[in-house]
Amino acid sequence: MKYKMGMWFSLDSTFEKFLLVSLIVLGTFTPFLFGSISVVRPFSTIDAKEKNKISSTGSTSMSHIVSILSDDFMSMHPEYIYEKSETGSGSAPLSVVSGQYDLGDMSRYMKDCEKSENLVTNCIALDGVVVILNDKNPIDNLSIQNLKDIFSGKITDWSEISDQFSGKIVTIGREEASGTREGFEQGISIENPNYDIILSESGDIAVKVSNEERSIGYISMASSSNGIHKIKIDNIECNFENIKSGLYPLIRPFLQIYIKYDENDPEKKSLNEWNKYLRSNRAKKLIEEEKLIYVQESEG
Repeated sequence: MKYKMGMWFSLDSTFEKFLLVSLIVLGTFTPFLFGSISVVRPFSTIDAKEKNKISSTGSTSMSHIVSILSDDFMSMHPEYIYEKSETGSGSAPLSVVSGQYDLGDMSRYMKDCEKSENLVTNCIALDGVVVILNDKNPIDNLSIQNLKDIFSGKITDWSEISDQFSGKIVTIGREEASGTREGFEQGISIENPNYDIILSESGDIAVKVSNEERSIGYISMASSSNGIHKIKIDNIECNFENIKSGLYPLIRPFLQIYIKYDENDPEKKSLNEWNKYLRSNRAKKLIEEEKLIYVQESEG
């Protein structure tokens, strides 16, 4: 106490005493002051971001191309934020109709039960579903009938197809909500496939096939992985030219669905700008660089 009092009375002027008191007061209340200030700015920032956010959900197969496109879009329009979640094509229609998301990503066409009068379907690209085998499997071509027999369980050993390879066939496919699975099953005209292993993403299937010598699976044309090779179907290779011409038998669309809106509605400006971007040459170039067929066809 003597020290503190001594320090106080040792100050030479009223100004010095005022300065000391001011510092003490600031030191005491600064945390409260800054705490109140920090609450103000985030609210305005969050409101602005929510207003300019574009959200999509659905197909995992579309995640790669949507990520590329949305990153480019945001580089051109930093005032917008694009967020995508991966839940499978089957969840997209309900998520959009309920208003939970702006866009639904689907790597298959909508079923009749999923369609709605106020839903617009925008096909942004075409993709090929490729059948993959382990690199140690010498087979490089299968017919549609071969695939149907394998995935129905009629053919269970590779020796029934080739005299160069044998062993129990391990069939690997996607979950029921997958657009890739639907595209594959429709392409080979099979209703009740027999899968030994079911996985949630194309990348997981590629890895599994690369580790399982006698396995067979299917993935998006744009996907790739070490330890696998993509085979021909009925002697037709899955490539840009054969998909564009329609020769390749396993083709599926990349769709984005959304609720019909008025292009002059300021509340829909972010969605409108995104759809304009998808029709640009810039988006076309990125889509084709990913070995997809650029398409811009809307229905609804």
